[in-house]
Amino acid sequence: MTMLKKLPEEVLNLWNNWEIRGMVLLSLLLQTILIIFGSRRKTNARSWIRMLVWSAYLSADVVATVALGNLARSQGDSSGDSSENANNSIQAFWAPFLLLHLGGPDTITAYSIEDNELWLRHLLGLVFQVGVAFYVFSRSWGSGILSFIAIPMFVVGIAKYAERTWVLWSSCSKSFKNSSLSDFWESYRRTGISETPPQDHQQDYLLQAYVFSNISKFMMQDLVPGISSLIRCRELISKNKADGAFKVVEAELGLIYDMLYTKAPLIYSRAGIILRCISSLLSVTAFITFQVKIDKHDYSKTDIAITYLLFAAAVFLEFYAFLCLVLSDRTMIWLIDKGGNGLTNATYSLIRKLTRGERWSRSISQYNLKSSSIEREPPKFLEFLGINEMMRQMHVNRKDLNVGLQGLIFKHLQKKAQKIKEDLHVCDMNHRSKIIGQRGDGVLEREGLLRDYKWCTTEVEFSRSILVWHLATDICYLVDMKEADAYLNKDGSNVSTEYETSRCLSEYMMYLLVVRPNMLSKGFGDEAYQRTLRGLRDQKDHGDDYDVEVHRALLELRNSESRVYDSEEFQALWKTEKSALVGVIVLANQLLSLEPEKRWETINEVWVEMLAYAAAHCPWKEHTHQLRRGGELLTHVSLLMLHLGLTAQYEINANEYKELDLLTREEQKEYDLARYKYWTGIEATSGSSPDEELKKLEKIVADKDRELQRKNQELEHQQRMLEHKDRELQRKNQELEQLRSSLTASVPQQGIDSFPRSLAAQTDDQGIH
Repeated sequence: MTMLKKLPEEVLNLWNNWEIRGMVLLSLLLQTILIIFGSRRKTNARSWIRMLVWSAYLSADVVATVALGNLARSQGDSSGDSSENANNSIQAFWAPFLLLHLGGPDTITAYSIEDNELWLRHLLGLVFQVGVAFYVFSRSWGSGILSFIAIPMFVVGIAKYAERTWVLWSSCSKSFKNSSLSDFWESYRRTGISETPPQDHQQDYLLQAYVFSNISKFMMQDLVPGISSLIRCRELISKNKADGAFKVVEAELGLIYDMLYTKAPLIYSRAGIILRCISSLLSVTAFITFQVKIDKHDYSKTDIAITYLLFAAAVFLEFYAFLCLVLSDRTMIWLIDKGGNGLTNATYSLIRKLTRGERWSRSISQYNLKSSSIEREPPKFLEFLGINEMMRQMHVNRKDLNVGLQGLIFKHLQKKAQKIKEDLHVCDMNHRSKIIGQRGDGVLEREGLLRDYKWCTTEVEFSRSILVWHLATDICYLVDMKEADAYLNKDGSNVSTEYETSRCLSEYMMYLLVVRPNMLSKGFGDEAYQRTLRGLRDQKDHGDDYDVEVHRALLELRNSESRVYDSEEFQALWKTEKSALVGVIVLANQLLSLEPEKRWETINEVWVEMLAYAAAHCPWKEHTHQLRRGGELLTHVSLLMLHLGLTAQYEINANEYKELDLLTREEQKEYDLARYKYWTGIEATSGSSPDEELKKLEKIVADKDRELQRKNQELEHQQRMLEHKDRELQRKNQELEQLRSSLTASVPQQGIDSFPRSLAAQTDDQGIH
């Protein structure tokens, strides 16, 4: 304040007149930004949108709070001047609008999932800010009809602020986990949606997405579904082609984003719809009353204009919330549920035409290590300022996700799932973990190449494996482009499409390693990347041409008849040196020894398996973070693997869920019944009879059981035969003993000795047989 007093009187008057007005207008501007761009970050991966939304989200609450405080101060300092009191009264009328701003738009309640954990802070803020607003309101009470018009807006403002606090609480980790089981019990009623087969594929995708979203919620809270969920989810997702499967996951992630970052948990409930109707009615009523009853000449034109803007924003907020409610996937799911009549079908078709159908950016990030090494190394002090991370982002490009890459990924995952199914290892968690843990070695073992490539797959940490395969992929392309004749198929078509796929996956995995290391298992350190990058920059600083050096080293290896990767010298260097440059030339030479078609097919499959490995081991929390950044291919792959059963989180235990130990025996029985009805409802989405795959497994078990019973019967029969022969042998031995006794009694001892030996032998033989 001392500094303000030193300003010229004109400037000081301008500040006093526009301090509150400016804060209110700034708060309104920030709300507009959040309304328009709050949901666009789900479908747009551009960094400027994230920065804009982040700035507006952090500033919105601060600006509204400061404006409310200034209003309270201005009401306390009001003098007896009638004109100034009139201005103060209409400015006090802005207090409920600031509460409305603190409630935030429906399109964004949390910038990141950590914001949901701060619900208690927002609850305290709700109590405090509502108290300040009531103080402002009480100080201006008695200023005519304006005070009564403020009452409905106070109700709307408090309701909006309370809504935001409740949504934050319901989306926090503890509440989310506690509500998972109860949500599951109720979901079967809504997934039994319609017994009529869907009219188009889009309806089928939405139904599947809703079913899968209830499973994905559990995984994100580290709850463990049972094997029955695994079997049925795999059966359902496998009915789709690659493009359809990715569309199902897109819709599923859209539903999950809404649950975590918007007011969807409330606005799609019955209570939320009722609140929307009441708040819309109150806002429109207050606006019409203000327009009709207030004499505009009693107040400043500027304040009247600002009030109209606030009313327009409030009405627009309610209208936009209504549009978001109607033009959403959840509304279309509800319409499919109520389908069967012309009105619902027509409404569904209209919504389909009005919505763009974009649910994520449908693009993947690319980072090329060789290209980034051209730039000079930034100063060390930038690392402490965090600018070093931003400079890495400067080397990131984005490429549209094509159908071919989707098909390659889905086909590879289906092969893994089918292998587990055919081997009857669905219930064997160790076997599933082994399949999931393959990061290139599964492909190489199938091709009979694993022994030669163990050193760069299973015998090295994942980060160095990504680095060495990334650089080797680039070298193979460089060589093949110079040997173009060897790069053509017999029909003359170019194999470059396969390279483009390999390069796309290679640069995407490098992007994860360099820019999103936390998405890889346990998060990898920078050491291998930094040393490899430093090695590339050292070559450049010494004036060496990287491509020339690569060709020279490859030529030396090709002329050498020894297997370098088997040598003790190379193995020792590879194990001690962190830089991936040690093995790049060796791996490239191994790959170039393969036929071009097999080479690129192998490289493609290895990269897809590395992608699947990264997806299976990425923490679910990191996936939820990526939803607000336009989505990530790795997240889509993780959910596809989850629904195909390629995850170690499925277990067999007494209750199928670890959380069931909190339930009583009666509640567990109710839960088992709910699970049965829930999965029966899935049949409506797949159009199939009750769980064919489970019946096949039961038939196999029954056949095995019958075979075991038959063998047991044969064994018992053989046992009885042996017992019978044993009794027969004992009887004949007794007869022989009786014969000996009779002969001993009737013939002298020497007579017996005089019997021919042949006769005695014959007698013994008859006794035995």
